[in-house]
Amino acid sequence: MSLVFGTLQKAILDRLRSDVAVTSLLNQEKNTKGIYDYVTESTVYPYIVIGEPKVDAFSVKSEDVKDYTITLHIWSNYKGNSEAYKILSAIYESLKYKLKISGYNTVKTSCSDTRVFTDIDGIHRHGVFVLKISLQKEK
Repeated sequence: MSLVFGTLQKAILDRLRSDVAVTSLLNQEKNTKGIYDYVTESTVYPYIVIGEPKVDAFSVKSEDVKDYTITLHIWSNYKGNSEAYKILSAIYESLKYKLKISGYNTVKTSCSDTRVFTDIDGIHRHGVFVLKISLQKEK
């Protein structure tokens, strides 16, 4: 079973970008709808960045299953945490249902961590949403 980081990232981007409950809370950049896999210093707040993926492989009764973890980063310049909290809640609602990944069965989807903290600059709020998804190759 090969790694499906790119396919999984696209599925997450597609799900979030098609969810008005998420995109209505973000900057209104036409092509990205406020959800990126990279940003520049001129990116308008608030936004989400699809961050670093990780995979843990294991076998269950000869079935090939991989546990993927992908961290989503929420960035806000709102004075307080409420904007980041709303975005985290919208992401949770959007991603609590199984993603469709071509060629794979989604065994389980869960959120393993969420938090909001003030960035080291003392101005921006940084939210973190850690998505765990177990995938099994279709036979």
